[in-house]
Amino acid sequence: MERRVAAIVLPDLACELVRQRTEVTGPLGVIIEDLGEGEPALATAELDAVDEEARRLGVRCGQRVVEAAALAAHLSVHRVSQAEIEAALGRVAEIALVFGPTAALRLSGGEGNQRAAGGVGEEPFDTVWLDVTGTAHLVGGEEALIKEFIDRVGKLGHRARAAIAAGPRIAQALARWGTNGGSRAGEKSPLMPLPVQALPIDADVAKFLVQIGINTIENLSNLPSAAVAARLGPYASDVMSLMRGIDDVPLFPYEPPLVLAEEISFEEGVFSTEPLLFVLRGMTSRLSVRLASRGEACSRLDVAIPYDRSIARLRSKNRGEDADESSFCLRLTIDLPAPLSEEGDLMRALKAKLERAELRAPAVGIRLELSQIVGARRVQLDLSRDVAIDPDRLPALLAELSAEIGAERVGVLEVLDSHRPEARSRLMPADLQAPPALLAPEALSEGPSEPTRLLPEPLPIGRVELGRTVTIDGQAYVIERLRFEMRLQSVEWWTETPASRDYARAWLVAVKSPQGAPRSVAAEAWIFVDRTTGEGYLQGWSE
Repeated sequence: MERRVAAIVLPDLACELVRQRTEVTGPLGVIIEDLGEGEPALATAELDAVDEEARRLGVRCGQRVVEAAALAAHLSVHRVSQAEIEAALGRVAEIALVFGPTAALRLSGGEGNQRAAGGVGEEPFDTVWLDVTGTAHLVGGEEALIKEFIDRVGKLGHRARAAIAAGPRIAQALARWGTNGGSRAGEKSPLMPLPVQALPIDADVAKFLVQIGINTIENLSNLPSAAVAARLGPYASDVMSLMRGIDDVPLFPYEPPLVLAEEISFEEGVFSTEPLLFVLRGMTSRLSVRLASRGEACSRLDVAIPYDRSIARLRSKNRGEDADESSFCLRLTIDLPAPLSEEGDLMRALKAKLERAELRAPAVGIRLELSQIVGARRVQLDLSRDVAIDPDRLPALLAELSAEIGAERVGVLEVLDSHRPEARSRLMPADLQAPPALLAPEALSEGPSEPTRLLPEPLPIGRVELGRTVTIDGQAYVIERLRFEMRLQSVEWWTETPASRDYARAWLVAVKSPQGAPRSVAAEAWIFVDRTTGEGYLQGWSE
């Protein structure tokens, strides 16, 4: 079987990364910072990428910032690190693994995504490769695969060009310089219509070939082999192989991370949560696409928002507090009641949590991490309904409520085996995977009438007697009537606090107000008397 490799080129990747983290109006230029190098002075730095608007104004890659500013006075210049670019390519590679077994950001031997002199690999880190040998028919052929792939990459916020060929370098050249689609299987010379700049040769060599009238690779292939070797020097062997359609460079496999994370740094501090929500919306969109491509969902969201350390330290000093880790970074954790993967579901939970947070200093970045990842639920299609039921509707609602009021206040009321009313139930975390619990038949048996609303803790009201006045929440009531309900004698005797109580239903009426308003029945109260001390307690209300 003939080898088939897809190349996905992102020609505007650096500019797109800038626009994802900040709003930019007007022409844009980007400086890509090499790993391990300090930041060059802005005036002497060279532009590594420009957007279409800057290109129309005459700004080109390789120009110094001062030269570009002379052509476009309102040019915005931003920095992007190679780590950010490689992380973005990694996200594309994760999506690519849906269509083939091996994705790569580099070719074996370090070829491909590097700063090269020209041709293949000219742009720094802009290509993802995918081995699609024997897999394209699963999605309807190579053309359908390319279309689906470009659509999915578009959901990440990137414009992409893609091609499939017999080797990675040929596919990359076709994607960058040709049209989407690539070569057909068995085609011997797919590079012939492309310009000589598409070959892995030095820019000066390509310029010389154009000056002597050799504009396309087909023109170069018509020359004698000896003449080609003399003009290309050390590039001759690779170029001759590529012109014959031979490209056997292996891919260096990409390994997806176990924990998904998105991180963005701001060049200027952010003082409110609205810009952070704008950035988070893009983050959740990209993470949702990655989760869907991996067939996974997440049950926990971790957000870290680092502050400007100098301002945070000064404000802590003004408040008389010691500067600790919480003074320099805001950390938010959201535990989801059930695993979720949709963009809207994740964003609603994050928005509810972040809107209640307070920034103690300007934020200089934000990191969103999905720390608990599990397999996504597989829901069988329901052919008996006219409208499909969204299985994540309830989990999404519970996630939003958990972020809004706290996970400890959202759950399922579990019935416990206890004689004491306050211990007969408790709030448990919602487990949507567990089957619904069924009540035992004896639990449905008739018993003494019980209150409809229990207090969190029994409220002391003193001695209980007919006609006695008791005070509840600042309001005085008179016990007008009492009716005995049940007795607990040494219940849970094996514990340190066994209960011996007499329960009764009490009818309370409010004491006459100073204005002379008539007394009225306030409510039916559920009270008990501790048989050990004789003190009375309000347990709940019957409404």
